[in-house]
Amino acid sequence: MDKERLRRWFIPHRAKPPTVVKSGLYHYQRESDGTYTRFHLRVEPDGQGMLLANATAAAHLSPTGVMMAYELLNGRSPESVLEGVQASYRGADSDTIQADIHKVSSLIDTLAAPGDNYPIINFDESQIDIFRSRLMAPLEANIPLAEPEKSMPLLAKLWDIGIPHVTFLMPENPNAEHLVRAVEHAEDLGLIAGVRGRATDLMPGNLIHDLAMAGIDHITVLYASADAEIHDALVGEGDHALIADLYRTIQENEISIVAEIPLVERTFNGLRLTIDALIDAGIYNYSFFAVVAPKDMSDEEANGALTVQDMPQTASWVEEIAEETAVRFLWQPPIQRDPRISLAAQIRLGSRCTGDASVRIEPNGGVIPPRGAYQVAGNVLTTDWQTIWQHEAFKRYRERVSAPTRCPDCPGLVICEVDCPREQSGWAQGVGGAL
Repeated sequence: MDKERLRRWFIPHRAKPPTVVKSGLYHYQRESDGTYTRFHLRVEPDGQGMLLANATAAAHLSPTGVMMAYELLNGRSPESVLEGVQASYRGADSDTIQADIHKVSSLIDTLAAPGDNYPIINFDESQIDIFRSRLMAPLEANIPLAEPEKSMPLLAKLWDIGIPHVTFLMPENPNAEHLVRAVEHAEDLGLIAGVRGRATDLMPGNLIHDLAMAGIDHITVLYASADAEIHDALVGEGDHALIADLYRTIQENEISIVAEIPLVERTFNGLRLTIDALIDAGIYNYSFFAVVAPKDMSDEEANGALTVQDMPQTASWVEEIAEETAVRFLWQPPIQRDPRISLAAQIRLGSRCTGDASVRIEPNGGVIPPRGAYQVAGNVLTTDWQTIWQHEAFKRYRERVSAPTRCPDCPGLVICEVDCPREQSGWAQGVGGAL
């Protein structure tokens, strides 16, 4: 789908039309050929909005497009929508309005068709400017799994704020009951829900089946290498042997799978073999994160992390392989190597956030941007969201990612769209605490 064309279609050149749909998050569900697609229409305070299908960005809508999508998703006929638009935008050409309504209706029908619905949002393809203050919130929250009494209030807050997608970060040896209850509650609220973890922690008992019954939308599995020795050294002894059965179980339960691949010295050289093995297993969604050592870090402390100089070549090769194999991929913010823990432990912890459209929310309510120093911008349970969103930590983040990041050394790379991967200040520093 050509998203740039969609933007031209749905953002007409009209000067500041009135906001006709109240700002907030609206949830809908459509059925097509036995498959259900969940739509979220998020309306910003200025009347513009985004239409998302299963949390994947589909189109950035003008206030007029928002009104059309809102009315169509609420079951109104195109004729009724036409009357409403004409009443709100007097003097607008009837033929143009009818054509736009048809395009919005066709978009909704296309997105409701069955397909691979794992949310993949890279900024060059989503065309969404998450960094403008007019947007009221990120698109996703990453929340470490916690007891229900901690996770339930956080999920309710996500809906109130307008964040449609949550991914639960599983610790080692997680409480399966807590995870299932968290997913159930997210689904009851209308949120898209996913989990991230190791095969070792996902395989025990009937967890995958229970998650499917709870309504889980996607499962992210940490997969370091097709080489079992390398994988187990980084992810945990015996984990690789569980991968194949885990994939089959997830697929049998009709849950979308994404393979999360850490990029370090030991995994980089065998990357093509790793992706080939995943494709053979029917896995076509990938999420990459690099663990990078600062220039002044010793080899002993780096412990096999990539160097700053490695980053352009690494990113170029990853994106080249992804293009050659026609797979879908997401870049997570690079992680700064933390010498206080082993490289394997840092890989198992994973990224602070699963992408730049995400925000991390700790079980105590603390909100942290996806990049830069680990700094709490406020508490989602006790602080007004706009106060958090305008906190200095998010302001610095927006300033960095809105600055030009293209250079002659690595033109056209997706990873450079948000920040230069060689710039330490743009890495995620620390996970559970500041470095």
